[in-house]
Amino acid sequence: MVTLGSYRPLKDLVYDYISRKIAQDELSVGDRVPEPMICEALGVSRTPVREALIQLASEGYLENIPRRGFRVRGISDESARELYEIIGPLDGHAAALACPHLTPDDLHHMQFLWDSMNLAINSHMFERYDGFQKEFHRIYQQRCGNKRLLKLLEAQDRAFMKPGYGELNSEAIYELLAKANREHAHILELFQAGAAAEVENYIRDVHWSTENARYNAW
Repeated sequence: MVTLGSYRPLKDLVYDYISRKIAQDELSVGDRVPEPMICEALGVSRTPVREALIQLASEGYLENIPRRGFRVRGISDESARELYEIIGPLDGHAAALACPHLTPDDLHHMQFLWDSMNLAINSHMFERYDGFQKEFHRIYQQRCGNKRLLKLLEAQDRAFMKPGYGELNSEAIYELLAKANREHAHILELFQAGAAAEVENYIRDVHWSTENARYNAW
């Protein structure tokens, strides 16, 4: 049984549980989501499970099939491109708002995370890289001072619950992530220089270029 804390709604905990199953390929595109097994594993009633499934379906990650339940839909190339078109401006604007509020500790932490991403890439520990890069972006996003913007970013970011490297082999993934981390290095340099407008444009137009969207389809 998964331990459930009282500080979060059960629906959110079920949502995270299902998301992890998808991220770890325990649930693949086309698989039915086993509601009774989730209830048993988490020790919850059917209500929060249904609420989480309905939310995942409304966000496009599951398909609700009448009288048959929910199955994993995944993110198509087109959907990934649309997400990039949304996230790029949001993330760029968050960076611009955060720029004057980042502390030396924030910048040191981002440098540490960049080093950690670099080590993960060179060690071909690609799942570790994904966690580090999310934390890298989260540091400045949390400094943007706009709660509504943060909620929008969090909602869109959930689409990338698993890397979508498709048929890429290990070396191709290495090259892709090494390129992304060079972009992270430049983002950090712009933050260190206090270049709010430049970091906004770079994140929007380069880091979230729709040319890269297909790698987040799954």
